[in-house]
Amino acid sequence: MFVGCRRDTPGQYVASDPRGRAAMIASVEKRKLVYVLNRDAAGEVTLASPLEAHRPRTVVFDLVGVDNGYDNPIFASLEVQYLDHEDAVLSEKKRISDLKIKEENGQVGSNDSGKTDATLGRYGDGFTKQLAYYELDLGLNHVSRRWATTTHRTACCLAAIPGGADGPSGVLVGGEDYIEYVHEGMTPPPLPPGFEGAKKIPRRLISAIPRRELHPSSKGILITTITVLRQKKGKFFALAQSELGDVYKITLQVSKEDKSVVTKMTVCLLDTLPIGIGLNISKLALLFVPAEFGDHCLYQFDAIDIEGSAVTCTSEQTIAAYLKGESRASSSEDDEEDLFYASPENAAEFAPTFRPTILRNLHKVFTLDSLAPVTSILVGELAGNEVSPQLYALCGRGPTSSFRI
Repeated sequence: MFVGCRRDTPGQYVASDPRGRAAMIASVEKRKLVYVLNRDAAGEVTLASPLEAHRPRTVVFDLVGVDNGYDNPIFASLEVQYLDHEDAVLSEKKRISDLKIKEENGQVGSNDSGKTDATLGRYGDGFTKQLAYYELDLGLNHVSRRWATTTHRTACCLAAIPGGADGPSGVLVGGEDYIEYVHEGMTPPPLPPGFEGAKKIPRRLISAIPRRELHPSSKGILITTITVLRQKKGKFFALAQSELGDVYKITLQVSKEDKSVVTKMTVCLLDTLPIGIGLNISKLALLFVPAEFGDHCLYQFDAIDIEGSAVTCTSEQTIAAYLKGESRASSSEDDEEDLFYASPENAAEFAPTFRPTILRNLHKVFTLDSLAPVTSILVGELAGNEVSPQLYALCGRGPTSSFRI
């Protein structure tokens, strides 16, 4: 099947600098192009020749422009680098050889299963995801890979936090069961109350999401889209939707001494909506949800300051659950933290639960009809008294499915 998308043709991902100075266009694999935006004498926008930021054997999952005020434009890319075929073959041969030596010496333990541990790993192994910052130097007219850090293995979406005078900057990373705040140069999050003398030092500012009561504990819940709304100077919030349709409000708390340091993250349940491919918030308190299946909907906010009444989970609760967990002597602190957040059972133990109900903080104001996807269609005069043939179509999926004439 042809979908019109080539993995090495830029255009699958497009991100712009929040200040309107540059734009990055990336392909699914390898290629990234950065265009500097200018205006001519007539006030028309002009594009300079593209600057290359290619990286071989790299698969991109999402791309956003980072708000860092009027410093050089920065773009954040969620990506994975995989091994070259020859390197992968050599690596596999070495792993098998090492395993045979251990078996001969009787050193094979319970952790040596003969399979690569896909939970942990290092950059370049084909499954360890990284959040990378690409900086456009406007003076040198050059793009460089400025900084990178590992993220949750299931991370799939990004959202940029306001920066400069409007916020702490950085990126929200959505994955399975958790939402994480990441930024270059950020300090480790503060220890929760009661854990001041803990031996383990957390390095991630991360919060679990509230879960449905009847959702299996062995199955994670994936965050599929995140969007950020600036309310006014220094005030903003984010909305995230899960694969089940649950919408969460995300707020960040900054330090009183330094407004660029995030100290706490709060995730609370807003409402449950049809699954969408994005969330679009207007300053008129309207939320448009372009549905993945079925009709698109426009909602009006009835309440948004819901932290005191909604089901809520914070980064303090999440970090406290990690610090309470048992330590593994065979793992480093970084690996131990990654292992904890990679298990859906751990999130199910401490994350608050809820039951989906009717809309409480939103109400629907408009519905835009959509036939997508049409799963079956029939042309005929089934009633027997029509002047012309009718089209009968089965549309949508699950609770949004419909039969239309």
